[in-house]
Amino acid sequence: MSQSILTGEYLFLAILESSYAGGPDPTAAANAMRVKANLTLSEVETEDMDYDAGVIGEKGSVEIRRMVTGDLAGYYAGSGTKNVPSAITPLLKAAGLTVTPAADHVAIALGDITAAGSIKGMFYRGTASQIQPGARMGCEIEFSVDSLPRVRCPNYKALYNKQTNGAKPVGIDLSAFKNPRPTDPARFITKNIFGYNASISKVVIKIENEVAYLPESGSVEIVDRKVMLEIEFKEPTPDVKDFYDLMFTYGAIDLQIGQDVVDEGHIFEANAANAQLTGVSQTERNKVAYLNCTFKCVPTAANNDITMKQR
Repeated sequence: MSQSILTGEYLFLAILESSYAGGPDPTAAANAMRVKANLTLSEVETEDMDYDAGVIGEKGSVEIRRMVTGDLAGYYAGSGTKNVPSAITPLLKAAGLTVTPAADHVAIALGDITAAGSIKGMFYRGTASQIQPGARMGCEIEFSVDSLPRVRCPNYKALYNKQTNGAKPVGIDLSAFKNPRPTDPARFITKNIFGYNASISKVVIKIENEVAYLPESGSVEIVDRKVMLEIEFKEPTPDVKDFYDLMFTYGAIDLQIGQDVVDEGHIFEANAANAQLTGVSQTERNKVAYLNCTFKCVPTAANNDITMKQR
């Protein structure tokens, strides 16, 4: 009799690959990720057959390829030490970001998409498990006064392997993942939007990667990337700043979430030097008018759409 697969026993592991789709398998003791894995374990691309058979009816389909697809979602937190990368770093690198420790911070930048890192994932569902090599994905980082800081990895794609059934993971260690700090308004320290000191309630940084399987190389690659910011903030009166009138103009956005000293090891900064305001809509919070603004980060040189750091 088959055992039940309990959703409470799901666990996702990830290790950076030393070579594409190669290197050791991840282990629960060293590579467990504190994320929710929303994955399709076998997404099959097929082609329907069409030929003259002398009878009406289906002609069948032929499988072309299989992939693992979906997204990962977790909490965004620093390491607790200003110059030590956070435990989520393998996923950031598989989203085409570079993560570089310095003396007093960790620089997070857009890397060359042709040199993006990749992870070997392993998804446990109780005793069932699946190795997912060569995975790449997108990335979204969100800070909101309504919830804990979040990180999402949409457009996850990995090479397919058949599931196996064996032992449950042992020695699971998630201790490297620090708890996120709630984003109360006082933690928005720098909030410069086109020269306006905004009262921000929500920021979403979207690294929108187009992730595709390339049959020529048999690999999953990031083939294009666009960076956007979505920011919700209290609407100023138009004599102070009229964001409706500023539609499709360019400016700089400079953000710091986390207080110096108090939040050391959990401070996050982002700077988009050439952002274009492309969308403005109105919302409200507690009967006060707020704006939802969308900004496209337009690079002026390779990979300078946005820069980020943890410290």
